[in-house]
Amino acid sequence: MRELAKVVSVPINATSRFALQPTLKQAKANVRALPLKEKTGSLEKSLVIKQKPRTSKVNPLFQVGPDASFQRATQFGSRRPVRYAHLLEFGTAPHYQPKRGVVHPGTRPTPWLTPAYFATRDEVVKRFSKKIGPEMEKRAAKLKARAK
Repeated sequence: MRELAKVVSVPINATSRFALQPTLKQAKANVRALPLKEKTGSLEKSLVIKQKPRTSKVNPLFQVGPDASFQRATQFGSRRPVRYAHLLEFGTAPHYQPKRGVVHPGTRPTPWLTPAYFATRDEVVKRFSKKIGPEMEKRAAKLKARAK
């Protein structure tokens, strides 16, 4: 299996990133359309296609989401979208804020990634299936040329 992983990981990774491009594009468009009080563009700029950590080389998992290393100074202070993207997507429950001494009423969910997934899931599968065959053939040709 380790030998197989060395052969297929490159084409699978390239094909997965290619296939998820429509979801990334739609997610960025959805973020631009969010009705936010403070629009800095940080969340949109932080969105990337990334491989989930600790997945196997034979069966890698890729996801669209904010880059954990992205940080940006704005007129509202420093922004790290990875810290608040899920709060926009799913909302928050009412909670006590001890520093302010008040109960925050919570926020309604404003989904931006889930609609992007549902709008593009069929296209992602089609793009992956069209690209994986030629990518595997290209990789096989490289290995064959090396073996000579």
